[in-house]
Amino acid sequence: MRYAVDLGNSAAKVGWLRNGARHSARVPAPSDPSSIAAWRPQVSSLLDLAVAEAGRASSLACASVVPAATAALRDLAVERGIALREITTADAPVKISLEAPDRLGVDRALGAWRAYTAWGAPQGRGAIAVTLGTALTLTCVTRSGVVIGGAIAPSPLLAARALSVGTAALPEITLFDESPELPGPIGASTDAAIAAGILRGARAALAALIEESIHEMRERDPGAPPPAIVLAGGAATAGWSAGVHADAREAELVLDAVLALDEMLAPSSREPEMQR
Repeated sequence: MRYAVDLGNSAAKVGWLRNGARHSARVPAPSDPSSIAAWRPQVSSLLDLAVAEAGRASSLACASVVPAATAALRDLAVERGIALREITTADAPVKISLEAPDRLGVDRALGAWRAYTAWGAPQGRGAIAVTLGTALTLTCVTRSGVVIGGAIAPSPLLAARALSVGTAALPEITLFDESPELPGPIGASTDAAIAAGILRGARAALAALIEESIHEMRERDPGAPPPAIVLAGGAATAGWSAGVHADAREAELVLDAVLALDEMLAPSSREPEMQR
């Protein structure tokens, strides 16, 4: 079985195809994401989950934004005799028109490519891939398939952490940013007020960023239809993002992109197990 792996700052995910459907599993990132030793048991558990569900791993295709997690996976792949393909931004089959194209994260590049090819290009329009993970990112693709840039903002989780660190008395609250529930705007306690402010503020910021990005894309390409908006990441279906318009909500957008790209890069080595 061939597996795809998405290593992020909040979680590690593994995915595979069976009968044309994607299946996946995930484990949380360690408390110290910069530690290879901390990542090793997490990555090992992730691979064990996949093997228990779908069988022995013959190869892995990995997209990672966490160097320590990549190193841990690389070591485990060698120990277990599994072929590993490390996918980089340069592998994404999309033109990148940025000041420093190599600095675009592989997650953003793959998400933008997937959003464009699946929801933008089929309708002759561009796309905006929105990832709601550790960071909140927008990546804009023109209707001709060129990545032209985007925006990066702190996620609700990072905002909660920053509010605690940057003040003398405010607590760092436990914020469930993937919850389907959205707290009311008037919190009756400090914790509730922080949750309301952060989550509702994140929703307003996200809606504004999308609206302003669409406006600028139209200014750059007069006559272009509105781009497809694709929300990805764990909070893509959360209560705080539910009011934001989207053409699609695909929590595993990057993982799906890795699976699709792996097939493109090695079409002749497609595993029989994937057809079961």
